[in-house]
Amino acid sequence: MSPLTLVAATGLSLVFGWAAVAKLRSQEQTAQGFAALHLPKPGTLARAVPGVELATAAALLVRPVWGAVVAFALLAGFTAFLADVVRRGIPVSCHCFGAGTERPVDRRTLYRNAVLLLTALAVVAFG
Repeated sequence: MSPLTLVAATGLSLVFGWAAVAKLRSQEQTAQGFAALHLPKPGTLARAVPGVELATAAALLVRPVWGAVVAFALLAGFTAFLADVVRRGIPVSCHCFGAGTERPVDRRTLYRNAVLLLTALAVVAFG
């Protein structure tokens, strides 16, 4: 695996880890954000999503290519969901990085996720 691919996998791991820790530190606000997005069982999701994100962060460090496959799948699902939120014009934050992210989901959110998706794809392709 090339050094650049390792850097990309480590960067993705940091993003997933940061998102997980931020959500865990503010579970109540994360649950409120998930409820505002009309997701089912927001309290359960506020505990489960950070666990999945932490597992993905670890996988990106231990098995970068497999971790990147999981990261890509998660990001694709999150991005498709958020694109629908943007399309419907729902003014709500995704709380992707915990309570500190109050800015409503918009095209910048989708662009950020596109960069993360491309990074995960590069790790898979060049790993």
